Amino acid sequence: MQTLNIKIGGQAGQGLVSVGTILLRAATQEGWHLFAHQDYESRIRGGHNFFQIRLADQPVASWEDDIDILVALDETTVTQELGEVKPDGVVIYDPDVLGDAAKELVTKENCIGLPFARMAEELGQPRIMANAVAAGAVWALLSEEITVLHETLALMFADKGEAVVAGNQQVASHGFERVRGLLGARPRPAKPAKSRPHLVLRGNDALPLGALAAGVKFMSAYPMTPSTGVTEFIASYGREAKVIMEQAEDEIAAINMAIGASFTGVRAMTATSGGGFALMTEALSLAGSAEIPIVVINAMRPGPSTGLPTRTEQGDLRFAVAMSFGDFPRAVLAPGDVEEAFYLMAHAFNLAEEYQMPVVVLSDQHLADSYTTVPPFDLSKIEIRRGKLAAPEEAGPAYLRHRFTEDGISPRLYPGFGAGLVVSAGDEHDEAGHLIEDTETRRKMMEKRMAKQRLVEDNALDPVLCGAEDPEIMLIGFGSTKGAIAEAVAVLNSRGCRAQGVHLPQVFPLPRRLGELLQKPAQKFIVESNYSGQLEELIASRFAWKPTGSIRRYDGRPMNAKYILDRLPGGECRG
Repeated sequence: MQTLNIKIGGQAGQGLVSVGTILLRAATQEGWHLFAHQDYESRIRGGHNFFQIRLADQPVASWEDDIDILVALDETTVTQELGEVKPDGVVIYDPDVLGDAAKELVTKENCIGLPFARMAEELGQPRIMANAVAAGAVWALLSEEITVLHETLALMFADKGEAVVAGNQQVASHGFERVRGLLGARPRPAKPAKSRPHLVLRGNDALPLGALAAGVKFMSAYPMTPSTGVTEFIASYGREAKVIMEQAEDEIAAINMAIGASFTGVRAMTATSGGGFALMTEALSLAGSAEIPIVVINAMRPGPSTGLPTRTEQGDLRFAVAMSFGDFPRAVLAPGDVEEAFYLMAHAFNLAEEYQMPVVVLSDQHLADSYTTVPPFDLSKIEIRRGKLAAPEEAGPAYLRHRFTEDGISPRLYPGFGAGLVVSAGDEHDEAGHLIEDTETRRKMMEKRMAKQRLVEDNALDPVLCGAEDPEIMLIGFGSTKGAIAEAVAVLNSRGCRAQGVHLPQVFPLPRRLGELLQKPAQKFIVESNYSGQLEELIASRFAWKPTGSIRRYDGRPMNAKYILDRLPGGECRG
């Protein structure tokens, strides 16, 4: 696989995301596969942020450290990021924002000074079009001609009028020609031999898209980074998709609204992050007791407390599995990439309704805010299963919402769709939903609910494997470590070391198939982004098993293949 890495650095408010968005859309249209991630501070203006794009001639699902093209919109990018640029890499910087000390760092031939805003003004355009100048300058290193970039700008700024489109195209051409004139012909990044249509999406696009495909009809949420993108997506397309999106006053109201909507028979969800999820725990226990389906997206970020609100971590796994107080059935899913996020949302709603229980979908900032190219989704793969519903003859006055059944699943009746009274309670109750205190009913109702947990475990999603079938090294992870593990496995196999990656799209209950894989005679390493080894602890408690070692990251930055490979023990497999 051939790759090229572009890093755009600057302060919040300078438009570095705009530059990155222009480039990733144009690159997708040109036919490259890509992976792009953002690193931003918790502030509206200032600080040091970057947007990094990795182009490749094959599908790619992680990021690299070394940079081929660095675009510096501020001085800090020069002083902090210059060391990441490859010896033959190119630095494009704005000399108007550099002090004397920083200017001394960019004196090599591969460093090009372009006063982005001044160049736009010289052409009679506003300074805000500096972003298009920078995009054009980078495009000169990617393509021989600028047509695709012009088409991208036309699409992005169409709603602002022809003059704005023409202005952006003009200044982009100026940046393009300046770089091409200074550097001449350079090798362009390789593209796939056959270009096929593909989408470029973030996790925060794929998760709500999956929910819409699965038939969600109600969402309530309170904004909390990094889950807010899910809420915004549903709000943007809610009218078109006939979905109600309610911004609640807080997370407690949000989940109770969603539970109420689900009680009436519509598919409902909410989305939050760790602090908001903490506020939802009492309501989750209510859903468990009342056997009301609910899907919750928890987009993890580093804690404790507010922690690093715009960074990434997998520190909520233990919390999500515990979910709330008391015993009740539940499931926790953890998509590892954009494509999996889309399809797992349908599975989450099916699980919630088939077993009438809460389901948590764990995301994190890295998955939520990273873009990647994926083939168009296959809607024929989306199966909607509403679970066991009450037959007409059961929906009469004698209807029992919590009727004892062999599998623990009581036929569900939506209020108003039959003559039966639908009663669900947070207090312990009998089959009709009425409150009780006696020991016998309590015992039977508890066993009825928990019988469903065994069914959830029997049908748990199997691990997703990559690499060698007879490994000598096994890397096990969940969630957004999937791409980094897959790439590390590919590198190890290319070095002659038989390696296998094991990704867990369902982390609770864990699949029995994982227990079988753990019996393989291989060195096994748990890869996760938290301090205490929460996945390792979960696997140990389920299978009484201890790994060869662990690779953990908890500095708020995402995992990649180099981080994993650097921390494997020495020997042949390290290369």
